[in-house]
Amino acid sequence: MRAAKSSDTYPATRVVATRVVADAPHIHREAVRLLSASGFVVAGPTSAAPAARRPPTGAPVLIVLLLSSGAEERLAAIAESAGQPGAFVVASMPADAGNKLLRDALRAGADGIVLDGQFADALVPTVQAVAAGQLALPPTLRRRLAPRALSYREKEILALVVRGYTNRQIADQLFVAESTVKTHLSSAFGKLDTRSRSEAAALILDPDEGYGLGVLPSFGLAPQPAA
Repeated sequence: MRAAKSSDTYPATRVVATRVVADAPHIHREAVRLLSASGFVVAGPTSAAPAARRPPTGAPVLIVLLLSSGAEERLAAIAESAGQPGAFVVASMPADAGNKLLRDALRAGADGIVLDGQFADALVPTVQAVAAGQLALPPTLRRRLAPRALSYREKEILALVVRGYTNRQIADQLFVAESTVKTHLSSAFGKLDTRSRSEAAALILDPDEGYGLGVLPSFGLAPQPAA
C-alpha cells in the first residue's frame, strides 16, 4: 500500500525534483538528458542543478524507475519508491505485460507507466502528465485495463466462439447472416485489442486478465455442434 500523499492532484511547480533510477547507465544518462532539457530539475550525482535548487527534506519528488529486471523486482521497486512520503512514481514495464501485472503496478503505487523501449518518446510526456496530477498510461494499456464495453450481440457471438463454434455455426445458431457474425467479431476484436478468434478466446478464459466468462451472457446453449 502506498504512503498517503499531501493531495491526489497538485500543480507541477510542487514537484521540486525528479530522481531517475535505472540499472543501465546509458538509459540513466539519456533519461536525465531528456528530463533536464524539458525543464525538470533532476536530483542526484548526475544532475547539473545547483545545490540551492535541490529538494528540501520532505519536499515532493517524482521518481522515475527505468529497470530491466523481472516483474517482481519492478513491483517491489515501485512499492518502495511510492512508500516514500510525498513521492510520485513513473515506472517502465515490459511491452508485453498482461493486465494483472499492470494492475499490480498501479496498486503498488505507479502514477505513470512507460513501456520498455519507448521511453525516448514517452518519458517526458508521461512525467509531465504525472507532474500535473494525472494518471498516465500508454493508449494500448488503457484499452486493456479499461476495455470498451461489448454489445450484447458481441457477447453472444464471443460466447459461441469460446465454445468452439465456427462462423457458419454461429450464424445458424443466432439466425443471422455469416457476414453479420464477421462484422460483430471484427468489432469485438478491436474492443478487446485482439486479432483473432483464438486470441479473443484465450483472453476471455485467462483468469489473470480480468475479463473472465463474466463478460459473456449465459444462454444455456447446447454443446458445440459437429462440423
